[in-house]
Formats: sequence, structure tokens, C-alpha cells
Amino acid sequence: MGYREEAIECVKDHVLPLHKQIYAKYNGDFDKIYSEGYDSKWYQGRVIVPGEVYELSYLDCSCPKVKCGLRSNPEQCECSRQSILYILSQLEPGSQFDVRIENTILRGGDRCTFRIARRAGMKRLTAVCGLDCEKCDAYIATKNNDQVLQEKTAKLWAELNNAPILPEHINCEGCRKDSAKTVFCNALCEIRKCAIPKGLETCGDCPEKETCPKVGAIWQHNPQAKDNLEGRSTFLK
Repeated sequence: MGYREEAIECVKDHVLPLHKQIYAKYNGDFDKIYSEGYDSKWYQGRVIVPGEVYELSYLDCSCPKVKCGLRSNPEQCECSRQSILYILSQLEPGSQFDVRIENTILRGGDRCTFRIARRAGMKRLTAVCGLDCEKCDAYIATKNNDQVLQEKTAKLWAELNNAPILPEHINCEGCRKDSAKTVFCNALCEIRKCAIPKGLETCGDCPEKETCPKVGAIWQHNPQAKDNLEGRSTFLK
């Protein structure tokens, strides 16, 4: 049995009805669900970007197989991710969602946290390479005017790139929007420097995309980026 099937079997009879009750109580308003509905001694919700991105944290591992000692491999956390995807697909069958594991107890965290993003086809917040700007910490920090996240992101990016990246550099409203961008996105990104002179909206329009080493490196580590450009969703399979 795969993680998807295991997750459905685990939550369909007891956990799913609970989520349906919360969904009905707040009339499907995800902002209220994640700020008010998911607030208990077992789990907590948080609105990252209103109407778009959310976080759900379980304060203790909720997997019964982990609790009874049958599983201890962090890969088991994929089952929890799949359970959230299944629940979302039952709450809103006509919508698509991306669920990402942020951290889990099996991975050494103090709680199990998942980031959830509503998807509706390719948006203006899909980057040239296909990455989703709405999940980028630079975009989230800019939209929410979150100085703490700006400082955290600048420190991380400076270490990763061995470059003097400062908090004031973390200011971006989206790769393909005519507005503020980080220095990297605006002037250094080799993919944007390649696509824009060719008049391409995204790499998805490029006839050489399948053999391009630049965007290929992105797609290798982030396969959903390619799916975003091709109008596919792998999250509800």
C-alpha cells in the first residue's frame, strides 16, 4: 500500500469528518479556518498570505503507526502530507492545492508543520522557470512587511550564495510582475536573462526547454516547477 492509499484509509472515517465540520462552521473561508478553526491543544493553523498560503502544525506526531512504534523513518511523514492533500480534495473538489513538509518531529522538529498553497492554474506569480513565487520567503516577507522574515531570508541567502545580501535586498513582488524584485531576480538570474530577450513569457514556451541545462537544473530539484508551466498538477494524484 502506497502513502496515498495509507493516508486515505487512516483519515477518511474520523479525521475527515472533523475537518468537514470546521470547514462548514467557517463557510469555507480558509483565512478564518487557519486563524480561528485550527487552534487547539493538538494543532494550530496560521495564515501566511491571506487567501493563498497557510500553515498547519501538529503539536505532536499524529501518525498512529509512529506512535505505536511500527514506523520511525522520516519518509513516513509523506503519509501525513498525503492525508492533508486528500482532506483538501474532499473539502474543495474543484480546487488544487500544494502541500509542502516544512518540518516534522521525525525530522528533529518540535512539531509537524505543513505549508499549504491554493493553486489555480498558472498565475502571474509563477516565475519564468516555473517556480511558485507565492511560496518564496522573499515574496511573503514583502507582501506581509515582515522584517523578521526579511532578516532571516537575507542571512540564509547570504550564506548560501556567499554574497553580501542584506534585509533591505529582500524585496520582491514576483518574477513576472512589473514591480519590485530582489537583485538576483532582477539582474542576475540566468534564466530570466535568457528568456526575456527572446520574448518568452516562460520557459514553457521555449522549444529548447527539454535540453536546456539552466532550467533543467531547476526542474531536477523542483519537478513541480515544470508541471506549473505545463498546466499539470501532481498533488491530487
